[in-house]
Amino acid sequence: MSAQPAQEPPIDPLGVDEKDIDAVLYEAKGDAREAIRMLLRDLAVMAMDGDGATSRGFLRGRFSEGARRPPWIEEP
Repeated sequence: MSAQPAQEPPIDPLGVDEKDIDAVLYEAKGDAREAIRMLLRDLAVMAMDGDGATSRGFLRGRFSEGARRPPWIEEP
């Protein structure tokens, strides 16, 4: 019988460690509901920021002539 080496679980790039959780709870003064409220609000603000930064014309493949980069400007 050969012993198989223990497989380590894959690293989660979005993983949250206990220190992060403790920091959020500390900021919310130990109130779990307040911590969830804070996190959901932060998530909503980030979603609104991302939504506002996205050009609807770019997503649809349409550009107004004035919004296009003039042809004589080179990429850096």
